Amino acid sequence: MTDRVLPKLGFYQGNSSGFTPAGISGFNDLRPAAIIRELIQNSLDAAIQARVETAKIRFRLTGCQKEEIPSIKEYEIAFDRAVKTQKDESGKLNSQAKRVVQVIKQALDQGEHDVLSVLDNGIGLNQDRMNALLSDGVSVKGTGATGTYGNGHSTVIPASDLRYVLYGGIDSDGNRIGGGHTVLASSKISGRQQPISGDGYLHERMKDGDHICATGRNIPGLIAKEIDWIEQNIDHGTAVIVPAFNHFRDEEELWNLIFQSAARSFFPAIQEGRLIVEFEDIRSETKADDLKVLNPVRLKEILTKGEENRNRVGGAFISGSRAHSAYVALQKGEKNEISTRIGRIEIYHRTIDSGTTWIDLCRNGMWITDENYLPVVKRHVFSDRQPFHAVLMLDSRWGKEPLYELVRSAEGPLHNKLHVKQLLQKKDATNLKRAFGEIKKWLQQKIPKINSESYIPDDYLALDFGKGGETGQDFPADWGTPEAVNRRGPSISYAETDRGSGYTRSGSSKNKRKHTKKPRPQPLSHLAFSATSVAVGPNCQKIIVECQDSVSNAQFRLCIDENIDATCNVHPRNDNEPLALTEEIQINGELVNPEKLVRENGTVTGVHLGNVESGNSLDIVVEYALPNSLNLPPDHEPTLRIDILKGDNSLDVKS
Repeated sequence: MTDRVLPKLGFYQGNSSGFTPAGISGFNDLRPAAIIRELIQNSLDAAIQARVETAKIRFRLTGCQKEEIPSIKEYEIAFDRAVKTQKDESGKLNSQAKRVVQVIKQALDQGEHDVLSVLDNGIGLNQDRMNALLSDGVSVKGTGATGTYGNGHSTVIPASDLRYVLYGGIDSDGNRIGGGHTVLASSKISGRQQPISGDGYLHERMKDGDHICATGRNIPGLIAKEIDWIEQNIDHGTAVIVPAFNHFRDEEELWNLIFQSAARSFFPAIQEGRLIVEFEDIRSETKADDLKVLNPVRLKEILTKGEENRNRVGGAFISGSRAHSAYVALQKGEKNEISTRIGRIEIYHRTIDSGTTWIDLCRNGMWITDENYLPVVKRHVFSDRQPFHAVLMLDSRWGKEPLYELVRSAEGPLHNKLHVKQLLQKKDATNLKRAFGEIKKWLQQKIPKINSESYIPDDYLALDFGKGGETGQDFPADWGTPEAVNRRGPSISYAETDRGSGYTRSGSSKNKRKHTKKPRPQPLSHLAFSATSVAVGPNCQKIIVECQDSVSNAQFRLCIDENIDATCNVHPRNDNEPLALTEEIQINGELVNPEKLVRENGTVTGVHLGNVESGNSLDIVVEYALPNSLNLPPDHEPTLRIDILKGDNSLDVKS
């Protein structure tokens, strides 16, 4: 018998990168639920490929000694080399990189680590699928898959304090394979001109650009024991293993976080019996082996529990109340199947006595998006109809239909929006819009009109900005949790004025000025765009804005929203004033040209966005200052409002 040849971490020539490369730092800002969702989605896809009727996914919490982590000595050498290189090149590490390095050092100093394993009963891994998984998300999924990009497993990397994830698999023929991926920073080796990439791969070697990973008895023990479990309990499947697991840096109980995230994103699949999610914690002999199971019976309990929590637990894409309402629509709503010009779709709808109309899209049992990101099917087109909740369902089991394929192709990498303009062919975008136009028309005919006239006030977007950290601590780049912007309160109708700063409330004739040739830009209705915010520092927010329709000459600004905090303990002000912003505003990762800043009396109060296309997202990072006249009780934060204005091209607005 030949000796075992264990795989090693391989780092190869590549591009220069720091400890916060774009591919990982983007996921650092994500909520834990996004990672859980991607892991479950990939396992559900693998079950579909394996033609398994019910996908079973087990989240298992165990422990290991530091020396059990495969190739940990090579890891430490590569890490030290990367730290030295980054310091030598830049003189010092920036705050984000310093935080990453500190976390990794603390993990390396520990002798024991928690390990999260995600085990499924899908098709398993072979050399081709493992190579695709390690090769930056090159997809090998079939057309029936729930996901599109094939890189979902890599999103879990920030859940490891070592930024190191292991993979193992066994197929239906009993063939085993193991590998891994770590993301550090690029480094330099004496005598070599080209930098060494920060991406390291646990494999035996590279061959023609492919990762040749360990098989059979050469698979490291930490991976092999999880493959053993799959073989003994499931037969075939995949293991995603996270050493130095940081529990997603969330205070929520892990099992509840996983179950709430799974229930909200996959309630159709769980309800239909297509998905079962399990959790067990076996870190020590003294801990009870308490297996928790999320199945159709438990689903109602979990969603009912989450209904009271209007927040997105773990940063889930859908709130507990909305997920519960969608679940009730599936259970008690009227079911119809309609045929559009490019494919069929199932619609479950249920009218409600009062409240807000909601429309959700699900595909292959996974919640995808809501009416804010659907083409044509918008909430406002049903303002004369009785409030209702509709769930639109697409399924690959019906066969390869254009509607299903176009929806799948239009989804972004997180599968939570439809980007119609992402479709390569113009005719595809047209067909998709027309199909949703048919869905809109069907709903308008099906949902009864409101019998009595009612006044539905416009609403506006308010941001509740929390502090996000303890007093005196540094604010890391990912300390905030993304929050969907709340809609509250009556609208304010802005009067068109000259280049002054005046506006009036609806019906008031005071302070109106004569129109000039350059009217002040007009705020859009806040139903016309959506926003999500995450705190990235004190008085600094990352705000993602998406307009439902194209806007010409758009401007962005933040305003004090009548000086009312979230507790309503502070008396309102009589004016709505834009906040003073710093000049270092970033849009989509780039600093804004100073010429595009909007100024009032020399103070930056906004930024020109130019022409914004429908469905395009803008990632805006802005730091603001609160006015000295703002009197707030201790520990109270004001409510702020986003305005997107459209109007002239003036770059300097003066009062």
